[in-house]
Amino acid sequence: MAKESVDKSAQPWHDELSRYNQTFKKWTERGEKVIKRYRDERKDVEQADARFNIFWSNIQTLKPAIYAKPPNPEVSRRFDDQNDVARVASNILERVLSYEINQYPDFHATVSNVVDDRLLPGRGVAWLRYEPIIETVDAEPQITNYQEVGGDEYAPTGESLEENGLAGEQYERITSETTPVDYVYWQDFAHLPARTWEEVTWVARRVYMSLEEGEERFGEVFNQVPLTHSPDRQDGEKESTQSLKKAEVWEIWCKTTKCVYWVANNYDVILDHRDDPLELCDFFPCPKPYFATTTSGSLVPIADFLLYQDQADEIDDLTGRIKHLTKAMKVMGIYAADEPAIERLMKEGNDGVLIPVKNWAAFVEKGGLQGAVQFMPLRDVAQALQQLYQARESCKQIIYETTGLSDIMRGASVASETATAQQIKSQFASLRLNSMKDDMSRFARDILRMKSEIICSKYQPETLIQMSGINFTPDAQFIEPAIQMLKNESMRNFNIDIETDTLVQIDQQAEKQSRIEFLTSASTFLEKVLPMGQQAPELVPLLGEMLLFGIRGFKIGRTIEGSFEQFIAQMNQQEKAKAAQPPQPPPPTPEMIRAQAESQNSQAKIQLEQQSTQAKMQLEQAKLQTEQQLEAQKLQFEQWKAQLDADTRIMIAEMSSKTSLKQSSMTINASKDPLMELDDMGEEQPATPLTDLINAVNNNFAQMLAVQEQNFNAMQAQKHEELIAQLSRPKQIVRGADGRIVGVK
Repeated sequence: MAKESVDKSAQPWHDELSRYNQTFKKWTERGEKVIKRYRDERKDVEQADARFNIFWSNIQTLKPAIYAKPPNPEVSRRFDDQNDVARVASNILERVLSYEINQYPDFHATVSNVVDDRLLPGRGVAWLRYEPIIETVDAEPQITNYQEVGGDEYAPTGESLEENGLAGEQYERITSETTPVDYVYWQDFAHLPARTWEEVTWVARRVYMSLEEGEERFGEVFNQVPLTHSPDRQDGEKESTQSLKKAEVWEIWCKTTKCVYWVANNYDVILDHRDDPLELCDFFPCPKPYFATTTSGSLVPIADFLLYQDQADEIDDLTGRIKHLTKAMKVMGIYAADEPAIERLMKEGNDGVLIPVKNWAAFVEKGGLQGAVQFMPLRDVAQALQQLYQARESCKQIIYETTGLSDIMRGASVASETATAQQIKSQFASLRLNSMKDDMSRFARDILRMKSEIICSKYQPETLIQMSGINFTPDAQFIEPAIQMLKNESMRNFNIDIETDTLVQIDQQAEKQSRIEFLTSASTFLEKVLPMGQQAPELVPLLGEMLLFGIRGFKIGRTIEGSFEQFIAQMNQQEKAKAAQPPQPPPPTPEMIRAQAESQNSQAKIQLEQQSTQAKMQLEQAKLQTEQQLEAQKLQFEQWKAQLDADTRIMIAEMSSKTSLKQSSMTINASKDPLMELDDMGEEQPATPLTDLINAVNNNFAQMLAVQEQNFNAMQAQKHEELIAQLSRPKQIVRGADGRIVGVK
């Protein structure tokens, strides 16, 4: 900004702040008294020794019932479409919110103080800001340069440090980011006096800055700002020194101009101003304050204590009277001075001690001990105390009715009451309490929504990935488009919500029962719809939506909604794949099954007949082939026999000629041995009859013929047995993939 635009008069804002102080002056004074009453810092002498701080008791009962612990954020898609990128984006944002709430203590501490301010003076305020942690490092080549864009905001320039000639030098970069939630003291907040919060056009908070802090933030111009604030002095403490004084600086956010102004008390120049640093949808860095009782005509709240302060004062008065009467409840009386034995009886009387009395007869005539002593009447005092206690209890019941506290909340239930009766009493008594809890949920939800806007617009992708730990999940593939969706579309596609019950202490038994109920309902539903989905695949999308509808009705079910969505998406893909396949024929009817069986039997019978006919043909062919082989062997045998006969006749002729020659020789040589004969060479050999040779040849031929015939018969018998065995083998029915008969083997 140009200096001319910064150095302008701050008087209009001083006038606006003065107008606010005049409007809320009475409320501020009442708020201080209420806090003193809560802290029991009253200086009323009359009631200094008789107090019943029912105000403190009520606050201690109400506060944990409204807020006890940080909430569990729930980020959901605005539309429940099957979109993995949107689902992962909502998961990242929810994880980052949970990390900031659980990691940093500012949220819990701030909201706890806001609840105190709501229950005491009547208004609680929280303030959000963006705080990057800057680190100075040595510049390296190809590292994106950052520049300050306003305030504590830094953005990349899009060019490398080498291009800027900064390589080797030092530069500042963002190492971590956070969105603190600051508590604003109820007297340090101001806004435009209006009838409703929607009419408010500017809000402001006051901070106290020392001279050093002011110079660091605003420069040398802060030296001219008067230090008007001094710390509160304790009793006996000397006046604060100048070093402890601070300047009162107002940070003013104007929705009309979309600018932020810094103005100091008693200084007429605006210290600084900037254009919309956070870029929030509602511009204001604070949600609507957590108000007590307000009307449609004014935003000046009414503290709850003011609605029953008369009854509280009456209780204090009754408590004082009870205390004084209790002190008076002592055994006191008077006795006759001429009877010293009575005094001794009161002072020395113990168990088994007898006090002698002179002139016993005269003592008895006076009425004895009763006539000589008269005690203070305590019955009237006791009755008065009883009435005072009853009056105080009645006054307490009026206060409980006014504040909405029930006996069941305070643990004052009757033992004889049934659980149902106690539950009914609790439900009716907590109607007004539920309204306070809903307002608290709204306030916490607005804080988380504003946090989400800052996270989406300001945080670096590396910061989102580190805080969420999304890269360690199965959805790591959707990280880049999910972060891009958070950056580009911000909160338009998401709902930020919290459960009211998450702000108070959890009933472990109720939580366990809720989980069991969820698991029972989900398992029962899946058991019924899964067979239905298998029979009718076109119903799977509808059944999936019905399942998600039921899951979202359970608080515990929302934590695993993503898993169910993935399961339903997989089922839809499977059904689509099945639908892309050729349609399957409808299941056969009993008549079709019967006809199909008959047809299959007929086909099997025909096939058996065909196989039998084929087997017979094969047998005939084998028989014919065997006969052909036998005929060929017989022909071969006949040829061999003829050749053998021819060879035999030749051999016989040769032997006949030799025999004639030998006979002639034997005639000539009659003198020689008759058992010797000459061979072909003329040598002498033992004589062998011709008939022996012929018989030997015939015997050999007969043996060969018998062996050939025996082999032929054995081979024919073997082939016949093999054919019979093949035809007699058991038949096996062959079925296809669909179970139908396709053949027999």
